[in-house]
Amino acid sequence: MFEMLGEASANNANAIWSYVLIGVVVLLLIAMPIMMNRRNKRETTKIQEQTNSLKVGDKILTTSGVYGKITEIKFDDSKKCVVIETGGKTKSYMTIDAYAIYTVFKSDAEIARENAERLEKEQKTKAEEKPEEITETKPEEKKEDKTEAKKSRKKNTPKVEVVDENK
Repeated sequence: MFEMLGEASANNANAIWSYVLIGVVVLLLIAMPIMMNRRNKRETTKIQEQTNSLKVGDKILTTSGVYGKITEIKFDDSKKCVVIETGGKTKSYMTIDAYAIYTVFKSDAEIARENAERLEKEQKTKAEEKPEEITETKPEEKKEDKTEAKKSRKKNTPKVEVVDENK
């Protein structure tokens, strides 16, 4: 009799685990398309922002590996086309679809502006973390302090005597 109870509880445990496994698989089948859809939306909006922010003079890299500089932006039918200048000494021009642009390189001015903004943010956060005590002094007091410091330096500087060893 005890053997039958052991078999029944083992069968129940196996059934429970099989239901749990089926539930996990169903959840994964539902969650994967949702997660993929979110990722695709983010990528689409990023590409859309990039194509909308294109301007003449931007240096770019196309999806086919061509480096160039945008010389003209034009709209053909329902798509945005970009004319790029490629080559070193001998220039050549290509018209490509705006969505064929892989990367837009930042200019030195944009990099400098971003670095300045980053440094400014870091200084603000440091200032918020450690507020410094600000003491106000009048300009007259500052001048007096400087002259007093000069006088005290003159008084405290030791005199150096030169001794001639030849005598």
